[in-house]
Amino acid sequence: MRRMNYLGNFLEDVRYGVRQMRSSPGFTAAAVLTLALGIGANTAIFSVVDSFLLRPLPVADPGQITVLDSPQKQGFALPLFSIPDYRDLCVQAGTVFSGMFSYLSRFDGLSVNGKAERIRASYVSGNFFSTLGIQPAQGRFILPSEGETAGADPVMVLSYNYWKGRFGGDPEIVGTKVSVDGHPVTIVGVAPEGFYGTNVLVAQQAYLPLGMAVFGQAPDFMANRGSRLVYVGARLQPGRSFQQAQASLDVVARRLSQQYSDTDKDLAIEVFPELRARPIPQAGRLMVVIAGLFLGLTAIVLLLACVNVANIMLVRSTTREREMATRAALGAPRSRLVRQLLTESMLLALAGGAAGILLGYSGSRALGSVDLHANLSFRVGLDWRVLAYALGAAILTGLIVGTVPALRAARGDLSAILRSGGRGMIGAHQRLRCALVVAQVGGSLMLLIIAGLFVRSLGAAQQTKLGFDPSHVLNLGMDPKEIGYSAAQNRAFYKTLIDDVRALPGVLSVSTAAAVPMGYVIKGDSLAIDGYQPPSGQPAPNVSYNVISPDYFQTMRIPMARGRTFTDADDEKAQYVAIVNEVMAKHFWPNQDPLGRHFTMTREPKHSMQVVGIARDSRFLGVTLAINAHFYVPYAQHDEANSLETLQVRTAGAPELLIPEVERVVATVAPDLPVFDVETMTDALNTLAGLLIFKIGAALAAAFGILGIILATVGVYGVISYVASQRTHEIGIRMALGAHSQDILRMILGQGIVIVGAGLTIGLAAAFSAAHVVRNFVTVSATDPLTYLIVSATLTLVAVLACYIPARRATKVDPMAALRYE
Repeated sequence: MRRMNYLGNFLEDVRYGVRQMRSSPGFTAAAVLTLALGIGANTAIFSVVDSFLLRPLPVADPGQITVLDSPQKQGFALPLFSIPDYRDLCVQAGTVFSGMFSYLSRFDGLSVNGKAERIRASYVSGNFFSTLGIQPAQGRFILPSEGETAGADPVMVLSYNYWKGRFGGDPEIVGTKVSVDGHPVTIVGVAPEGFYGTNVLVAQQAYLPLGMAVFGQAPDFMANRGSRLVYVGARLQPGRSFQQAQASLDVVARRLSQQYSDTDKDLAIEVFPELRARPIPQAGRLMVVIAGLFLGLTAIVLLLACVNVANIMLVRSTTREREMATRAALGAPRSRLVRQLLTESMLLALAGGAAGILLGYSGSRALGSVDLHANLSFRVGLDWRVLAYALGAAILTGLIVGTVPALRAARGDLSAILRSGGRGMIGAHQRLRCALVVAQVGGSLMLLIIAGLFVRSLGAAQQTKLGFDPSHVLNLGMDPKEIGYSAAQNRAFYKTLIDDVRALPGVLSVSTAAAVPMGYVIKGDSLAIDGYQPPSGQPAPNVSYNVISPDYFQTMRIPMARGRTFTDADDEKAQYVAIVNEVMAKHFWPNQDPLGRHFTMTREPKHSMQVVGIARDSRFLGVTLAINAHFYVPYAQHDEANSLETLQVRTAGAPELLIPEVERVVATVAPDLPVFDVETMTDALNTLAGLLIFKIGAALAAAFGILGIILATVGVYGVISYVASQRTHEIGIRMALGAHSQDILRMILGQGIVIVGAGLTIGLAAAFSAAHVVRNFVTVSATDPLTYLIVSATLTLVAVLACYIPARRATKVDPMAALRYE
């Protein structure tokens, strides 16, 4: 019976709470909208964090999947291994792993009925799918025996989404012969729905055996231990820990470094849980910190929203004190009154949570649609974790905004309330409301300062000297390999294309480059440098480089410090040459003349390259990072594995106006060739390695700051308006005794200024405390005085204006009406 009574009371509380919400539509709308903004912001950010860092791979026992990394002690590095090292790892580390797989990803040209289109393809080891523990939706997967021999086993598995979108989900596609990069391939299966590969940023569209990757790579890439091209993952044996796996890999790494000292000297291998290795192991910890920072900012927004609604509910609890006192006098226990008020706050919070989920879904879709360039994207969506997070935020919000008003309303002195005749007992309530507004102003100031630092960092990044001129440059990506061109055909194609585009009116210079500054294509290799010995205990230096045509420096306007640029005579028959930047020259040949020096790339050990020029330093990866050693080599001498190039055209006028003409020339030279990433060089800087990360950070922080200042302004306005209305009788007496309107204005405004001043003080202290967290993500000083001054002055002006309006209204009160005010 007690349980039935509790249930009945609960349903009565819900019905009464709904009636209260319907009877006060203005209050309900304000509270629900305020909570929706706070919960929506949290839901949107958490959905991105969930998709990127928390959502496990859709495979069997995803917690057992690990990622291997080979950290470098110096120079350019990616978590890549050579295929011979991968094979040794499979044999020697089998006691802790039930299976290891390897893969490399790239873009290829898929031709169906003679028409080529660009696809994202993964070249995987034969045990890739079996180790992940997934089953095909159609046909079969690549077999463990396939892919061991270069160029053999021409089969392909389509992703589920690509199969649905490109082939309409036709089950008869299995067994169809198509062409990939001009090589015949048979489609043998379709991957399961929801599986996009092992990279959370890149949705793969097709999978081929690893041996098929030889088309487009150096011929010896499967046997060259110095050619680090593949990512390696593994599945832990049941019952094995990451510590045991790491200990086993340490032993294997030492053994390989001793056995193959020329390529694997001081080899190190680390193992990470797959969730901690996104997008690459070295960035995993940084991504967690970034996610924590923005989740913290949204939590502050939600807290400010809670404070705002709590203030509104305190006003309602004051006006309902007589109601609560009457209920208590009629026998209602205080616990019953508290439950009633908490039920009302929970209903508001759940309504705000439902609206917040809708806002959060829209926000997450907007974040997911951000153009990351190079066909990268977040796969953002709402799943049970996001919905549970939103529900938890709504419940916590309801408890926060409802507990204090409920306890205060239920603890009231019945006799005093009933004797007050309905005016309300405002002393303690007013102090609490003022304290809440102080917290609002302080939190808003901290949010605004952080937003100001991000915005100022974006401005500083945009003003960074790049070392090249991105204006009036048009980029067009292309890869003749995608239509089956050979290396000789590639050379002829690019030579004809450059000549034809150079002849177009308005074109100043034309060149090609394998990698674009701030782009996602990054080339690097270990070097053997004449006259340079790595420090004791360190491997050969790994340096980034670019493969370019002769006019590249003219097109990008990178000046030469000394020596010469490349010419058409620097072909495969001539002495192999290179141009180094100033950092590389100073680092490897200090106090020496680098011109005439030689070095050798690991992937091309047969060709020693002579330094013929020194280019001025320019930024290649990151607009604010330190410029590292970098060198350039001519395309004519390195065309074998560098068919993917970006055509760069410097124009006299607006480069986008020449897009149709340049595309027409490309179509004339190679009619079936797909052209991609067509954009100006200025737009091409908007990548995660360039300005985009600053723009996203500035936009999100600014949005949170704007929400904060709106909530703070509403809070300040609300509390001063309420205080002024509660002092109407006092104002009438003062005016009857001779007080002027200016005196009343100073009295009300002064109270507001005290509240704002206290909030500013707390906010500045909080901002200084948060500076050590933010400083790693901004390029300006985290205690930048200009930012603090401008933001503080802006918030002060807005808050004082919010105080002035109700204070000014109080001076217009009719003294006679005020004296009769109850």
